[in-house]
Amino acid sequence: MSRPLRALLLFALLPLAACSPSNPSAESPSATEVTAADLTGRELTLKAPAAKVVCLDGTCIDALAELGLEPVASVQMAQVTSPLFFGPDAATTPLGGTFFEPDVEGIIAAQPDLVIGSATVHSALSDALGDIPLYLNSISERTDAPANLRAIAALTGRSEQATAAIARYEKTLAAYTPKQRPTTVLSMYGGATSDIGIDALDSAIGSLLAEYTAYPWPAASEGESGFLEIGLETILATDPAHIWVLDFGFDPKAKPLLEQLDADPLWRQLAAVKSGSVHLADSAWWGTTGGTRGQQAILDTVLPAVYPDEFPRPLSGLPTTP
Repeated sequence: MSRPLRALLLFALLPLAACSPSNPSAESPSATEVTAADLTGRELTLKAPAAKVVCLDGTCIDALAELGLEPVASVQMAQVTSPLFFGPDAATTPLGGTFFEPDVEGIIAAQPDLVIGSATVHSALSDALGDIPLYLNSISERTDAPANLRAIAALTGRSEQATAAIARYEKTLAAYTPKQRPTTVLSMYGGATSDIGIDALDSAIGSLLAEYTAYPWPAASEGESGFLEIGLETILATDPAHIWVLDFGFDPKAKPLLEQLDADPLWRQLAAVKSGSVHLADSAWWGTTGGTRGQQAILDTVLPAVYPDEFPRPLSGLPTTP
């Protein structure tokens, strides 16, 4: 796999790749003290439920939106201000730096009670943050999302909100009726590069879509975080009826990914291209989180588009995005 694609995949997928929590939602018997295990299995104890949280990854934003607690600062402001999460009027302070190297001084200046980030990327921040607690989350399996939400709810004193959010999540997944349907779909991505990747069968998005659609794509090799580099020839051999394309858009000088693809004769042979069934995924949240809200948004986006007779409208009741 080329170095540019590895960087793109790591940016989008690291919030989804880590181990499951060992004790996701154990609250302290103290009236104010709360405790929960993070995704590394390390137990955190706070003197009081966290009211000010800094988010370093998309899964944190997903969880806080489900709990109704706006982050005080975040790196991923496009996701924070998405209508699906906190909307354009969010008071969250943009955090400097990058996903890989967030601004530590900015984190400390926000005076958070809790910082939440990716277990794979942000574990080294513990020493720099000093006494500020760091919860390390990620979703290795689609089914980890409710446990992760309960853990964060325990640390923020919002277990009732988590219970309601998980009930909606389970209701949405059941309402869409898990079964393999006949129409083939594909979730793919790329950026300012000739590389193309897909959400493999063992990715968070791929495994979810495989429960509800025809998703006949291979699993990725170990260590690829469920994402797989693939050629247009392989995509054309299956010829999916609907395609969702995530354009990372890291290079503002590069042409949009769909324009790059449209210049390739193989791309123009695809049935989805000919029928106008290629959809641009919302880069603010698509692929950044495997949380309970993000999973519902994926189904709300894909199933009504692919099976409009069965699902004439989204079923979750969450805000819709363009």
